[in-house]
Amino acid sequence: IRLEGGDRTTLTPGGHYAVNNHVHHCSRWNPLYHPGIAMFGVGNRAANNLLENLPHTAVGFTGNDQVIEFNEIHSSVYMANDAGAIYTSPPTEEFTMYGHVIRHNYVHHIYGFEDRGCNGAVYLDDFFPGTTMYGNVFYQVPRAVFIGGGRYNVVENNIFVDCNPSLHIDARGLGWAASNEGMLIELLHEYPYKNELWRSRYPSLAGILDDEPMVPKGNVVVRNICWRGSWDDIEEKARPHVVLDENLVGVDPRFIDEAGENFALREDSPAYRLGFKSIPFEKIGVYEDQLRASWPVHHRVRPRGE
Repeated sequence: IRLEGGDRTTLTPGGHYAVNNHVHHCSRWNPLYHPGIAMFGVGNRAANNLLENLPHTAVGFTGNDQVIEFNEIHSSVYMANDAGAIYTSPPTEEFTMYGHVIRHNYVHHIYGFEDRGCNGAVYLDDFFPGTTMYGNVFYQVPRAVFIGGGRYNVVENNIFVDCNPSLHIDARGLGWAASNEGMLIELLHEYPYKNELWRSRYPSLAGILDDEPMVPKGNVVVRNICWRGSWDDIEEKARPHVVLDENLVGVDPRFIDEAGENFALREDSPAYRLGFKSIPFEKIGVYEDQLRASWPVHHRVRPRGE
């Protein structure tokens, strides 16, 4: 499924949507960079889809103001390692691609090619900025959230279970990718990022050239749960610029039924004392509807190493 619409100069939304689809066993002839759902432009939405058994990316996105929510994704990225289940489809090396929301998705059983890992459930590659990841559940995913040198991304109120590590943030703009600065600035000037519309929508972008643009500033990681697995892999050059606060790490969050993969929290969960908000599990995934081609929907988790 390809969603493309909207105008990036005026930030006019396309309004296209892919909702309540079962996308599976795609991209078999040409597996790489052919996601189950691809999103381009401005203001499109992928919601309540089940994406599974996909060799590379499940959802690819770029542009501005895309919404990815209430999807279940599993058994993807099994023919790649430098990829993620939800991935910023190339080309994405721009400072301007703000405004995305990735919320209330359940991403699980992602292992990478030959069980050698991959870059996560959400992979923000090469300076990708301004994305909010809220209320997602990540289970058995390496580098579950991967921020590749980008700025002003928010990781809030997510659950990480058996992820190694749960969070990666690097400072590639201060190291091996520093030479990209000229290209990034050139692309920046292709958009009216200082006009009233852009400034009101993305206030942190307007002054970027006066604020060390290659430094991964403004990333916020708050009120997340990390249980089993490991917590963060933040590059030392990036760590001073990351806000880390009120995360529940290594403390039993008291799931209702962890063995049965029910990661809803019991009423006595210590996460609530940190301000954690309940995740609407009942709204995640496909649902019965007169437009559905089949119901119930059957699917199989791909065994580890297969």
